[in-house]
Amino acid sequence: MSKNIINELGSLALATRLKNLSDRLAGDVAQFYKNSDVEFEPRWFTFIYALKDGAEFSVTQLAGMLNQTHPAVNQVANTLVNKGFVEEFRDSNDQRKRILKLSKKGNGLVVKMSPLWEKIKKANDDLLAESADLLNALDLVEQALDKHSMLDRLK
Repeated sequence: MSKNIINELGSLALATRLKNLSDRLAGDVAQFYKNSDVEFEPRWFTFIYALKDGAEFSVTQLAGMLNQTHPAVNQVANTLVNKGFVEEFRDSNDQRKRILKLSKKGNGLVVKMSPLWEKIKKANDDLLAESADLLNALDLVEQALDKHSMLDRLK
């Protein structure tokens, strides 16, 4: 058996371990989408889901709702606009604000994706049932970071 440096490092490699877990889960979901003959990337999920019921949000609003940076949300928005899944228009009160909503093609995508998302949810629920209360633990870690960021803790 080979040496597992990540496990050996314990809490020192926390971010690496979380990133590796995220990459592993996203990679399998991406393969599931590909096997289902659907053009969809895991990183689009929360974005599309936020808009799925006819909602319209600015990039700034989406960034806050998704707990992501403005540039990250902007990048996904650009991709989805270019692919025709999302429409954009300017806020009538502030022309600097870009408002986003699902296009007809995007709404069709949601219909196609919904059964796949149900399968993913069930698989995630099954996985989480085999482990400790990971979602609660993540909530607690995120709340602790909201109070004192990692940078604050390092100072």
